[in-house]
Amino acid sequence: MVRPFGVWGVVAALVFTARLAAAQGNVIIDQVLGSWQGDDSVQFVELQLRADNQNGFAGNADLVFDTAAGDATSRRFFIFQQNIANGANGARVLIGTLRFQAITGLQPDFVIEPGLIQPVNGRVCYRVGDGQGGWSVVDCIAYGAFTGDVGPFGKPSRVTPDNRALGRVALTFSNRADWDAFLSPTPVNNPGKSFAMQTLCGDGKIAQGEQCDDTNLGGATCASLGFAKGKLACTQCHYDTKACSFCGNNEINGNEECDGDDLDERTCATLGFTGGTLGCTEKCLITTEACDATFFVPGGGPPKPDCLFEWQVMNAAQRPGVSGKASPKQRCRLGDAGCDTGATPGSCTVPVKVCLSRTDARLPKCTPLSIDSVQLLVPDPVLGASLLTAVGALGTSTLSDDTVTFAPALLGPDVCTDTIAVVLPSGGKTKLRAKVAASGGKPKDADVLRLSCTP
Repeated sequence: MVRPFGVWGVVAALVFTARLAAAQGNVIIDQVLGSWQGDDSVQFVELQLRADNQNGFAGNADLVFDTAAGDATSRRFFIFQQNIANGANGARVLIGTLRFQAITGLQPDFVIEPGLIQPVNGRVCYRVGDGQGGWSVVDCIAYGAFTGDVGPFGKPSRVTPDNRALGRVALTFSNRADWDAFLSPTPVNNPGKSFAMQTLCGDGKIAQGEQCDDTNLGGATCASLGFAKGKLACTQCHYDTKACSFCGNNEINGNEECDGDDLDERTCATLGFTGGTLGCTEKCLITTEACDATFFVPGGGPPKPDCLFEWQVMNAAQRPGVSGKASPKQRCRLGDAGCDTGATPGSCTVPVKVCLSRTDARLPKCTPLSIDSVQLLVPDPVLGASLLTAVGALGTSTLSDDTVTFAPALLGPDVCTDTIAVVLPSGGKTKLRAKVAASGGKPKDADVLRLSCTP
């Protein structure tokens, strides 16, 4: 199945036999060389025919060469002007530079100018005419730091065709699964003649085009390459930075959550805690261990009104992480001083506050508003009465059944009750439900907090 450039479509499985929709559609890219022994003018692309009668290249197929950005303004094309003699299944078509021909003695079937193939970051695509004046993509290989649209071919290959060849090792049409690097490629032209290119890599000497050779790193280290730490290695005479890390340079890079003092403007407060000091581990991961054991639980309602009512709980063992998400299901282990503040044998005493109209960095879409009423639905009538009394004490109010109504509306933001002790027997649990209405009756926020005491 061939696809127009820029309109990749949805491809659940790339079955090659479905690519017969256009002439020359049964052709794939088999090898790509971007430079050789430091010479960027030594370049070739090798195509492989995957069906018989694939002779008619003239005007029906082209190659597309992209730079790292993959933008149309820097894109270059090579349009085939001649047919080939051998169009049999398995035959090769070799497109190379004159410099490639000079050093190998192998005659390319088509000559391209040097510089079309980007050695380190780029893409090469093979296209065919769609019969309507346009072109359809058949195969592509993107590699290195290519940032353009890769379509159904997936993330760019990590290996690159600089001072080595990219060769196809599978046929799933995936940049990363299908391609590997070969130090000594053997290109083949259409008549079947080949040449084994001998690499200089492996002799321990850093030669032209090589970054390193075996254990010889030429004095380079992870630090000299801009990393903070790690151990540099050498693979195929290219720097192998897998064991290098930016962690430790006091600046967030890549997938790091933090780095030293760089916490990405996070604090304990922005993650929902009442205070404390946010930290960063040696592995550049956020740690909330030094944040207060008390934090706010929005309760899981819609995000826009979710800050109008929040529970404040204490539970050091179930504190929010780097996302700031606080579970509305809080489990306290009997005797755990991080959540159990009581001295009653066989029960947990969990401190809870009701907070209204909070300014919560985790809920940027929620605006604190004045509060008209708070309804609390609590299974334990004694606990329910304590909570309602504490809420009513926040402002001039009246109490009717399970609802506190403020008159005038309670002004915010950031109003919390005194602490209410929720006592649960070992193995016990309770569900506290709340419904709050802003001034005028809207918007409304409904929240649930589930507390349990585990043995």
